[in-house]
Amino acid sequence: MGPLDGNAMAGVMHDLLARDMTTMGYKCAGCGRSGVMAEMVVYMSGPGTVGRCRDCDTILLMLTEGHGMYCVDLPGMP
Repeated sequence: MGPLDGNAMAGVMHDLLARDMTTMGYKCAGCGRSGVMAEMVVYMSGPGTVGRCRDCDTILLMLTEGHGMYCVDLPGMP
């Protein structure tokens, strides 16, 4: 599966946080780009879901699930 946009994560993020996260703003720690989650480049083919900056490919968000629990990491956001 190729890259998607941030809307691909909308359902899971809404289930976790009880709100529409596609309009959540971010600033990339790698290049300084500001945007919203819907603009991220998303990969869902690995063991988790990864959201990357559209401009510099920095990992902004990682979402994994195991044993009925979710882990959200935001390594590329200051």
